[in-house]
Amino acid sequence: MKFSILCVPYALDYAAGTDSVSDVIAWDLQVASWADQYGLDEVFFAEHHTLGHEPSPAPELMIAAASQTTTRVRLGALGHLIPYHNPVALAHRMMWMDHLTGGRYVAGVAPGAFPTDAQLFGTGGENARMLAEGLDIIHAIFTKPGPWRIDGRYWTADMPQFSSSVNGPHLKPFQRPHPEILMTGMQPRSPTLAEAGRRGYSPVSQEVSSETLIQHWETYAEAAKSAGHVPDRSNWRVTRDLWLADTDEEARQQALSGPLGEVWSEVNLPLFKDLGLGSLLAGTAVPEQDLSLEWLVDNFFLVGSPETVVKKIEKLHAEVGGFGTLLMGAPGRGQEPERYRRSLELLGSEVAPRLSHLAVGS
Repeated sequence: MKFSILCVPYALDYAAGTDSVSDVIAWDLQVASWADQYGLDEVFFAEHHTLGHEPSPAPELMIAAASQTTTRVRLGALGHLIPYHNPVALAHRMMWMDHLTGGRYVAGVAPGAFPTDAQLFGTGGENARMLAEGLDIIHAIFTKPGPWRIDGRYWTADMPQFSSSVNGPHLKPFQRPHPEILMTGMQPRSPTLAEAGRRGYSPVSQEVSSETLIQHWETYAEAAKSAGHVPDRSNWRVTRDLWLADTDEEARQQALSGPLGEVWSEVNLPLFKDLGLGSLLAGTAVPEQDLSLEWLVDNFFLVGSPETVVKKIEKLHAEVGGFGTLLMGAPGRGQEPERYRRSLELLGSEVAPRLSHLAVGS
């Protein structure tokens, strides 16, 4: 099993005016360095433009910066919000990042979920269609020599034939035919995961119950098979927040009172409830009105000592039929960042080695 971290980033202190943008950047780069140090597999950076508690408008800059202070961990976006970029320009930045990282780059893409971002860019509810059209252009740039032309509804791409006078067009990805491309989904029958299956891209499930995860895989696998692809569970990334300490009691207390508990109690859980999505977290285990931080820490998140967390991951893995990578959100820095460093150290040194026996099939 592999382990990945998503730097959303959760920045409640920045939203409150007590941290600066530089503080947010420094913390995410510190998390990437720890992930590299402790043998974790991937670090992703999100893209948001209007969210003050999740400030990260340029994941490609974070990837570039992290590439200079890490040596082995893979680095990616989760994801590039395709509707907010010219796909020709974004494709070239993606290829350049692939070379800059020596092939450690992972290309997560998404349509953009937040209405305020869509309002800022004026996409007018067209995000899903723009995602599909943008991906067609990006894929062509990655894989097709010129000349070719795509006249889309939103963008036009007109690839010239190679010319010796300009020695180009010249750029192709470092990884061939292109970096791994990821797409995320939340709803049980997520159209984005179905699109990932049709295109042969890798699925990422957002933080939802085991019942919903099972439907995620079914949705993805059905679409992949229908398009002639072979779905592979080893490429499936499943999101679940995790917190480790030396004892179960320490881990629970730190999860409840630290930055993980803070972001869930102040932002995530209220948002799930306001949108009527609490059942995506709890499934049928508890009524949505009874959903609480305490229930999540005790029954949903992967919280505890290394021995306890190993058992919880094994249980989740068995419940959903297997997956390749556990993806967790990086909490904010909080008042005692050493506790999070220790959590990552325990994950890399004690939990990961004990889970090497977990196998996944197609």
